[in-house]
Amino acid sequence: MKRLVLPALLALAATGCMRSRASLIKPDEEASKCELVQTLMREPVTQQLLSGLMADGREGPSQVLVFVRRPEESMLERLFAGEDPSCGGPHYKVVQQITTDAVVLFLQPRVGGYVYDVQRVAPDELSLGGEAKGAVMKSEAGTWVSSSI
Repeated sequence: MKRLVLPALLALAATGCMRSRASLIKPDEEASKCELVQTLMREPVTQQLLSGLMADGREGPSQVLVFVRRPEESMLERLFAGEDPSCGGPHYKVVQQITTDAVVLFLQPRVGGYVYDVQRVAPDELSLGGEAKGAVMKSEAGTWVSSSI
């Protein structure tokens, strides 16, 4: 029986019936995630951190890393599933791994949206996030609306 499993899986993979996690990502979901990040990047606390990075003379757009925090499961996962999220603004770019000081957004799900924390961190100083700085929710019009705490 076990001898048949591997050939069957290889046959499925060869015919395209097996999909990687990345291929299951729907473009509209990624666009909504990007809208969420762009909304949070306009918040005063986030703008202040981003301005601090730019004032330090960083060349090019600042790096932004986004995590979803699930404390009840003791879990921290990246918001974007793909290797290179195409999300950013004039002064920042969302990345999957930081190489310099960066802005890190921590999102914790709640009904209708997220509570968020934002911090400036170095690559070797990543944490699980701190206290909430605000909340973001989906409006009836389908756009993200944020508020500071």
